Order: sequence, then structure tokens, then C-alpha cells
Amino acid sequence: MRRPILVANRLPVTIGVDPDTGQQTLTHSVGGLVTGLRPLHESSGGLWVGYPGAEPDEDVRRQLTEHNLVPVELDPQDYEDYYEGYSNDAIWPLFHYFTEFGSFVPEQFEAYRRVNQRFADVICDLAEPGDAVWVHDYHLMLLPRMLRDRGLDVRIGFFLHIPFPADETFRILPQRVEILRGLLGADLISMHTYDYTYNYLRSVRRILGIESQAGTVRMRDHNVRVEAHPLGIDTAEFQEKAYSQNAERFLTQLKRTIGDRQVILGVDRLDYTKGLLLKLQAFERLLERSPRWAERVLFMQLAVPTRAGIDTYQDLKSEVERRVSEINGIYGSPLLSPINYLYQTVTQEELCALYRVADVCFVSPVRDGLNLVAKEYVVCRDDGGGALVISEFAGAVSELGEALRVNPWDIEGTADQLERALEMSLGERHERMMPMHSRVIQNDVHRWVRDFMSSLEATETEQTGSPPMLESSILAESLASDFRTADTSLVMLDYDGSLREFVDRYEDAVPTKEILGILHEYGQRDDVKIFINSGRDHQTLGEWFDDCPIDLIAEHGAWMKGAGEKEWRLLGVLDTSWKSDVLGLLEDYVNRTPGSRIEEKETALAWHYRQTEETLGNWQALELVSVLENSLRGQPVQVLHGAKVVEIRQQGLTKARAYDLVIDRFGPFDFELATGDDRTDEDLFVHVGTNVHTVKIGSGNSAAKVAVASPRSLREMLAALLRAKAG
Repeated sequence: MRRPILVANRLPVTIGVDPDTGQQTLTHSVGGLVTGLRPLHESSGGLWVGYPGAEPDEDVRRQLTEHNLVPVELDPQDYEDYYEGYSNDAIWPLFHYFTEFGSFVPEQFEAYRRVNQRFADVICDLAEPGDAVWVHDYHLMLLPRMLRDRGLDVRIGFFLHIPFPADETFRILPQRVEILRGLLGADLISMHTYDYTYNYLRSVRRILGIESQAGTVRMRDHNVRVEAHPLGIDTAEFQEKAYSQNAERFLTQLKRTIGDRQVILGVDRLDYTKGLLLKLQAFERLLERSPRWAERVLFMQLAVPTRAGIDTYQDLKSEVERRVSEINGIYGSPLLSPINYLYQTVTQEELCALYRVADVCFVSPVRDGLNLVAKEYVVCRDDGGGALVISEFAGAVSELGEALRVNPWDIEGTADQLERALEMSLGERHERMMPMHSRVIQNDVHRWVRDFMSSLEATETEQTGSPPMLESSILAESLASDFRTADTSLVMLDYDGSLREFVDRYEDAVPTKEILGILHEYGQRDDVKIFINSGRDHQTLGEWFDDCPIDLIAEHGAWMKGAGEKEWRLLGVLDTSWKSDVLGLLEDYVNRTPGSRIEEKETALAWHYRQTEETLGNWQALELVSVLENSLRGQPVQVLHGAKVVEIRQQGLTKARAYDLVIDRFGPFDFELATGDDRTDEDLFVHVGTNVHTVKIGSGNSAAKVAVASPRSLREMLAALLRAKAG
């Protein structure tokens, strides 16, 4: 196992001062992330890098070293501008869709950059070849690229613990390019949900113009995997604390205070993302329309203090307290108040007791990366007697499908769900709660750590980078021996941009005499099976190569026609139900993008923009891809962004599938060669076995083994192979 270097904004300790001696003290932190990472940190001999919070004295430095904790020393003003400034005044509100609270101060971003650079300096001094660097959260989003640029021989992983917003929101950030490129320095980027990874990949495409394929972004120097790994909790610890003596004692006190009332419990940091005012509105609406609940229900809202020195949070605290007082004044009595508002922290035992006494847990953030409260409640209610009401905007909702979902802004609908939860039978509660309980137990924080580290390790086998660029003569020489001695050979060639240069007018890329001559020579050999495997429509390919003794595959694997055959064969079931709607959309983009045009194929539609002004064409293409992916979600199609073309094709018809059909029908072969220049060819390169010689035409990242500079280089190589075969 690789030695982990865990990197976070803060070390998992707090430096304090003993009031009696005046000496510094070191206290270990608690919490879901620290609890999950501590076993990995301690058992592996790994390091934890972070800001210590204060300048450590000599004794504390010794203790930090003993615990493999590495402090990052920072200028206090830099830290304030980086943490309170850019991290929490720019990134935090924007990523939670509170754009009105965002403050984008250039000087604070420069401090953010300096702090990330300081972290990189410290890590570079520590890292050894083969280490795994795991960077955590939004404070350090520039760090992966900084580490990559240092040329360290390490795996780099990054985990984002807050939401990643939709691209339309993320584009507001002035430093959007730097942030995206910073993250792309990692080998693995992980987030809590697939929605967040989808948002990130859309932003990479819309803003940077970099495509992804099956969750992988192919960079010039490495591949980046983007995956969802929802954080779990330490279920064993919560179960132990829930039934501890302290918890039982506190639970007994709670029950005396509560009496026979049902309890709705809310546990939130006092943050505007948690929707506390909307929660109060929904509870008030419940009391308005059903006053009987005022004496039958106690709404206990625990608000944990956070960022108390910031005006926005002070204003929120004042408004929440005012609303609690109003509701209690209207619906309370001298003996009973419907809301018990607690602005404080509690011990873990006390929290578990609150979970056990709560008939309903009310988790309704307006936006939350995950929300561990919901999982903690589910684990502590192992009797199956509780009910969970959760916002559809909490990341954890994707794992807790049996809970009652609410839209926090729908006050009436939320009140409905609260009442439904209060009236729910014990049998239904048990039926809903126990599957969630089992699921949370199974997917605890320790499994989260194992899954992330396994994925990070797996990225090593996926690195392709840019294949070595070879001269045509050198490549031909390396292949000549295998090709010459093979009894049967398969040569599968892409056409546009591979065998034939691109031209301004798509229809003008007819095969030259040189190309036809090479193909004729290959096609006349009994020991070689040669295919053109192209994205071109099958009618055009049929016309161009009608007299050429070669096999043809058209429209990225949709159609096949053998040498000498008159009829094309469809390699699947034709479904064109989606084409009319897409055609109208493409026509709209043609109207507003001068120089673009539509190509219609039997199984696909393509929007070409090679003759469009470059900046406009690129922008329109990125926008079109996003629109298509939204409008075609769930349809049996695939959207591909290739070289100056956006293609929408029927799903399941690929060059890789066509290759399999060729092998089944004509194989096996002693020698196999496949070439291509585009994203559609990467499907084939990734799919074929290691015994296939794969060649990319042009520079750039690819799964191909080698590359040549141009179509001309490929033709020269093909001609040289023929001479070797003949000789």
C-alpha cells in the first residue's frame, strides 16, 4: 500500500493554552472526517499536513512530530484572506448557490493562491516516490495542479466535501479557469454524488473545452478520473455512544421534560445553507392549519454556533431567534412552548440521546454537500421507530430513498410531510427505517476511505498520457516483422483526419489517387483484411470506394459492407425516434452560427463547424453539447464532440462494437492494426486487447500505443508495411 499524505486546511488537533500554567496544550479533534481518516493515518505511517491554528511551541512541535502531523506555517493575514476571505466569502456561497453572498476580491484570491503554494512547498519536501497525496476540500483546489507541475512521482487524489454547482452558476466565479485546472492536476477527483461530478465535468467542457469520456478527462500528461464516493459515518462509534451511560442518563432527563409529546428534531450548524428560517416557516404552517399539534409536538432545534464573527451569520442568528420567539408567543402556553431552540454545542452522547428520543428527524437544508445528521439519526434509531424528513437538496438523499423528501421552499408541501411523519404508523416507520439503517451501516466512513484509496490506486493502470510520437519509417520498421510473418492480418483505418487530411468543405474530402492506390494494394492481398472504419455516412463511403476491394464500416460502427458486396448491413436495430427533434435544434444552431452545417446520416446527425470563425464555433459547440445532453437525457443516443463536429448518434453502435463483429466473423488474426485521430476512435483503442497495434494520428492524449504526426505519415507507414510484406 502506498504511504498516504493527508492534506487538509487544518490539522486534526487544536492548540490551546492551559489557564493555570500558560503552556500550550494539544487536543485531538473529533468529527466524521477525522474519525474516518485517523485509522488510515495511524496504521500506515502516513503524514497529515495542515495549518495548526497557532504557532506551536517547542513541546507541541515535538508532539506533532510524534503523531506524524506536519504543520504548514502561514502568514496570519494570508490565512485570514485565504480562509475567511476567498474560501468562505467566494467559494462557499457560490458553490451552495447563494450568489448574493459571494464576494470576489482579487487580493483574497492571490492569498488563496499563496497559501495553496505554501502547502505545495511543504508536501514537496516530504513526498517520496510512490506516495499517495489525498487533498481535501474547497480550501485547496489549486493544490493538485501545483503538485503535478512539480513532477512528483506520487498519486494525487482530491475530495470535495461541498456541492459542485451547475456550470451556469460556477461560471460566475472570476477565477473559474484556475480552479478547474487546479483540480485537473489530480489523478482522481471525488465528490459525494453523481450530480456533483456531472456538474464538474460539464464545467470542464463548457469553460475549458475539454471533453470527458466515461468519467475520465484525458489531459496532456495524465488521465483524471472523476467519481462519486459519498462519505459515511463511524457507525460503530455512534452505536456505542448512543447506548453509553451518559447517553442513557441524558435520555432519561429528556423524556421527563418532553412528557408524552412527539419530538421533531433539527440538528444544524447556524449557516444560511441549512434553511433554518424555512424550517420554522414550515413548522409554523403545520401549527396554523392543525393547532392540535401545538400541545402534542415539541420541535427541538439544535443550532450549532459557527462563524459567529461574520455579519451574515450574526444577522441570521438574530432573525432565527426572533422567529422562534414569535411562534412560541402565538402557539405556546405558560406551561408548554412548541419550539425548544438550543444555540449551543452538545457532546456526542447527548446528540445520540436526542436522536433516540426524536420521533421525526427534520433535515431540510436548501443546499448541502451531503449531510451526516441524516445518517447519524438513521444509525441511532436501530429500533426502526423513527421517521426521516429530508430535503431533496441534501446530497445524502440519494442514499436514503425511503425517507420522506421535501423541497424546503415548498412550505405547504413540507408541512404536509411533517404531518405525515408524525401520523405514520410504527409499522411503516420500521419498513422505511430499517433498509436505510442497513445501508448506512454497510457504507460507513471506513468503507469510504477504502473505496477512495482503491480508486486512487487503480488510476495508475489507467494512465495513458500522450503516446510517443514516431517517424513513419521507425513505426513501419517496428511493425514490419510481425506484419510480414503473419498468416492473417487485420488493418482497420479511420478516414477523416487519419487516412485523409481534413478539408474546409466536408464533402470535398474525396479519396486521392494515393489513398486509393494504397487501399487497392492491401485489398488485393488474401492474407490481409482491410477495413475503412469511419464516421462518414454509408452512402458517401459506398460511392467513394465502390471499385475498391476493401471492407467498409460507416457511421461509427452502424453499417458494414464487405468487399464486392452491393448492400449495406445495419449492425443493430435502427431507432430514429429522436432525430426530428434534434434536427430542429441543429437547424437553429446553423442559423445563428455562420459557416456551420448539418450532415444527416441514417443513424446519426452531425453539426459541422470547421468553416466557422474559431472562437464562435468553439463556444457554440460547447453550448450545443450541453443543450443536447440535457434534452436527450434518457434517450437512446450518445452525444460526441469531435474535431470541429458535434455528432448525435444512436447509442450502442460504436467502432468498438463493429470491431467485435469483425473478429467474430473473420477472426482470429495473427496481426491487428487500428488507427484513428478522434474521440470516437478512443472507444476502439480502449476496447481492443494489448496485442492490437493502435496508432493515433496527431498529438494529444490517447489510449493508443503510439502516434504519428499526420495522415501523410500514416500513408507513408502503410506503404512501407506493404513493401516489407512483398519483400
